[in-house]
Amino acid sequence: MVRILLIITLIAVGVSGWLSFDKIETKIAGLESSLGDAQDDLSDAQTAQAEAEKARDDFKDQADSAKQAASRLSDQVGGLQRQVAEQRNRAEAATANFNQTTAELVESRRTSERWRQFEMEYGTRDSIKERLATIASVKDERDNFITENSILLSRIEQLSVELSRYTGTSVKVSLPPDLAGKITAVDSQYDFVVLNVGEDQGVREHGELLVGRSDKLIGRLRVLSVEKNRSIANIMPDYKQSEIQTGDSVYSERN
Repeated sequence: MVRILLIITLIAVGVSGWLSFDKIETKIAGLESSLGDAQDDLSDAQTAQAEAEKARDDFKDQADSAKQAASRLSDQVGGLQRQVAEQRNRAEAATANFNQTTAELVESRRTSERWRQFEMEYGTRDSIKERLATIASVKDERDNFITENSILLSRIEQLSVELSRYTGTSVKVSLPPDLAGKITAVDSQYDFVVLNVGEDQGVREHGELLVGRSDKLIGRLRVLSVEKNRSIANIMPDYKQSEIQTGDSVYSERN
C-alpha cells in the first residue's frame, strides 16, 4: 500500500513537474519571442535615431551654409551701400562743381561785358594804363608840392612867431589834430605847467592846447618853449575854469 502511495506520489510529482516544466518552457519561449521583438524594436529605434542624427547634422550643415551665405550677402550689401554713398557724394560734388563753374562762367561773361562797355567808354587797357601813369605822375607832383608847401608854411609860421616876439602881436600856430599828453608839473604862482609832449610829438611854440579832466574842459594853455619830449606852457587866465593839476590831460583843439 505504501509503495502504491509512494508510486502515486512520484507519479503525481512527475506529472506536476512535467506540467511545470512545460509552462516554464512556454513562458521562456514567450519571453524569447518578446525579447526578439524588443531587439527588433531597439534596432528600429537605433536606426531611426541614426537617421534623425544624420538629418540633424545635415540640417546643421545647411544652417551653417545658410549663415555663411547670409554673411557674404550682408558684406556684399554693405559694400554696395558704400559704393552707392560714394557715387552719391561724387554726384553731389560734380553737381556743386558744375554749378560753381556755371556761376563763374556767367560772372566771367558779365565781367567781360562790363569791361567791354568800360573800354568803349574809357578806352583800351593800354590807353587806361597810360592815363593812370599820367595820373600817378601828376599825383607825385601834387604830393611834392604839398610837402614843399607844408615846409614853406611851417617856415613862415616860425618866422611869424619870431617876429611876434619883437612886435608883441599874437600868432596862431596850428598843432597836430591827434596831439595828446599829460601835465607833469604845475607852478600855481607863475601860472605855467610842464607837459610830457614836445617837438617829437608836434608841439610848437605859441601853439594852444586845451586842458581836460574826466572829459570836462577846465582851461587852455599857450606853449612858451619846446624841447624834444617835453614843453612848457602858460595857463591862459581868461579860459581857466578850475585849478589845473598834475595829471590833467592836454590835447589840441581838433583832437
